[in-house]
Amino acid sequence: MSIGDYTRNLPANSTELDPLNQRVQASLDGTLDELPDTFENWQAPQVREAVEGLQRADENRTKQRANADAFLASHPEFLDIQANGETMNRTLEALYGERLYTPAEFERAYKVCRANKTLQLDEAELAKQAQAAANARAKAEQKSRAAAARTYTEEELYEMPLEELRQIENRDLQKRQEKIAQEGGWY
Repeated sequence: MSIGDYTRNLPANSTELDPLNQRVQASLDGTLDELPDTFENWQAPQVREAVEGLQRADENRTKQRANADAFLASHPEFLDIQANGETMNRTLEALYGERLYTPAEFERAYKVCRANKTLQLDEAELAKQAQAAANARAKAEQKSRAAAARTYTEEELYEMPLEELRQIENRDLQKRQEKIAQEGGWY
């Protein structure tokens, strides 16, 4: 008594075979080594290696995206457009080859592109950054002038680091020279 037919009917013409049937037919014919090098014909170790390679590539893409996002977050003037991306990618590849780039390498490539004027940047953001830098310089200069104008007690001078004492002395010397020059010279 037979419950069912569990054999497969293989077509006589091998061009009609699907990849599984082609592999079965080649195994039966002894021509397994002659099959084309396609994914369907790979052995288990080859498939495992390919899958692991794809996983590594996916992890690298994720890391690369995180590094690129960190770069973009630190440079609001950089317009995230296709032309800028292509320019940065060409520069990165020219500087470092094709690999996973670090945030420092993104910075270096950005400086090269800025020097070559090959990027489109947000001019309003650049103006805002320039103004903020000028304000910071003015504030630092004002703080420096206030520190230079201050007179220190003898006890404060003894407790100061040597480098700070030298800076104070240099400022005082420069002031004296400017005063002498304004009064008409060294005579």
